[in-house]
Amino acid sequence: MTRAVWAWPRSSFVRSAERLTLVAMYGAVLLAPLTLMAHVMKAGAQGAAVVVSDALGFVALSLLALQVLVSGRWAGTTRSFGLRPVLSIHRQAGKAVLVLVVLHVVILLFDDPTRLALVDPRTAPPRARAGVLALLGLVTLAATSVWRERLRLSYERWRAVHLACTALVIAAAFAHVLWVDAYTSVPVIRWGVLGLVLAAATGLFWSRVARPYATAMRPYRVVSVRSERGDAVTVELAADGHDGLRFEPGQFARLRAADCLYGMGDHPFSLSSSAQRPHRPTFTAKALGDFSAALADLRVGTRVLVDGPHGEGVHETRAVRGRLLLAAGIGITPALSVLRTAAERRERRPILLLYGSRHWEEVTFREELDELERQLDLRVVHVLSRPEPGWQGERGRVDAECLRRHVPSDVADWSALVCGPSAMVAGAASALQRLGMRPAAIQAEGFE
Repeated sequence: MTRAVWAWPRSSFVRSAERLTLVAMYGAVLLAPLTLMAHVMKAGAQGAAVVVSDALGFVALSLLALQVLVSGRWAGTTRSFGLRPVLSIHRQAGKAVLVLVVLHVVILLFDDPTRLALVDPRTAPPRARAGVLALLGLVTLAATSVWRERLRLSYERWRAVHLACTALVIAAAFAHVLWVDAYTSVPVIRWGVLGLVLAAATGLFWSRVARPYATAMRPYRVVSVRSERGDAVTVELAADGHDGLRFEPGQFARLRAADCLYGMGDHPFSLSSSAQRPHRPTFTAKALGDFSAALADLRVGTRVLVDGPHGEGVHETRAVRGRLLLAAGIGITPALSVLRTAAERRERRPILLLYGSRHWEEVTFREELDELERQLDLRVVHVLSRPEPGWQGERGRVDAECLRRHVPSDVADWSALVCGPSAMVAGAASALQRLGMRPAAIQAEGFE
C-alpha cells in the first residue's frame, strides 16, 4: 500500500459531509419517536403532560440505542468522524439520556403525585420496577464515569461496570416499554422500538464477542521490547501467519493479551511504526497506568491480539504543500509514525515538528528525530517546559505564541496533526485556525 503525496486529513467537503451525517443520525433518532407518537394517543392519558413525558422516554431509549452503535469501539465511526468528536458526542448524548429519563419521571410525578408509590419495589407492578431499574443503571453509569478516580475504579473495572450497566439499562428500558403496553400496541412503534433494541444488542455482541474472536484469528508475537527516553517503552510485534495490520499514520489499535480474549484488558495505543510495514507494527506508550507499565514486562515470543486500526488516519491528496506536526510528551507517537512513513516513501515536501517536553533528557525518540532530519525536508523545534540551565531553544509550551514564531507564512496551504494533552490540543487547534489554517486540515487527538 504505497502513496507518494501528502494530504489534508480529509477534504473539507468530505469531512463536513461525514460530520453532517453523524448529526443527521442523532437528529433522526430524536425526531422519529416524536413523529410516530404525534399520531397516537396513549390509552387513558389524562393530558398533554403524560404524552410529553412518554415522548421523552421514547427519545431517551432511542438515543441510548444509538450510543451503542456510535461509540469509540467501532473502527468505522472513529475512522470517518475522528475519535475526539465521537467520544465528545458520546459523553454529551449520555448526559442527555440521563436528563431525559429524569424529566420523564419528574413530569409523571408532577402530573400525579400518587405515582410515587410506583417507586416502592415491594408493591410496584413489573413495568414500574423495570423503569426504576433502568434509572438506577443510568445513575450508576453517570456516577462511575464522572467520579471514577474518586471511587478508585481501575480502567478495567470501570469498563466492566460501564458494559454491564449499559446492557442492564437497555434491557430494563425495553421491558418497561413493553409492559406499559400503550404505544407499542401500534405496529410501527412496536417494531421501531424492537428494531432499535435489537440493533443495540447486535452492536454489543459484535464489539464484545465477535470482534475479539476475529482478532484471535490474526494473532501477533512480540519480537522486541525496548525502553525509550521519557519513561516510555516500545513494543514491536510480528504478524503470526497473516499479512499484518494495514493502517494509516495517525491511527491507533487496541492491544490485549491472547489469554484474555473476553476480559476488559484491551487498551488503546497509537501506532508508532511506518505504515509501509504492516507485518511489523510497533506501539510506544508511557507508563501511566497498570497496563501501559506492564508493556515493559512483556517477553519476546508472547502472543498478543491487536484490534484495529481505529481512529482517523492521515489521508492523502495533492492539495497540500507541507505538514505541521504538533506533539507534547508521548503525543509524539503518531507524529513519529507520520515521519517514519514519509522517510520510507521518500517524501520531499516540507515538514515542521514542534515537540513539547519537560526536560531535554526526557525527549522520546530524540536521536531518531535527528536522523530523520537528515533524511527528510524536516525541521524539528524542541520546546522544553522545564529546561536545564544553558538551554538556548524554545521554552514553555507548544502554544499560540510558539506557533506564531515558527509556522510558515503559507500555513493555510499546509495540514496539521496535533496530539497531546486535551488542553494543549484544543489551544493549538484554535491557534492554527486563527493563523489561517482550515479546520478540515487539522487532525487533532487529545489524551487524558
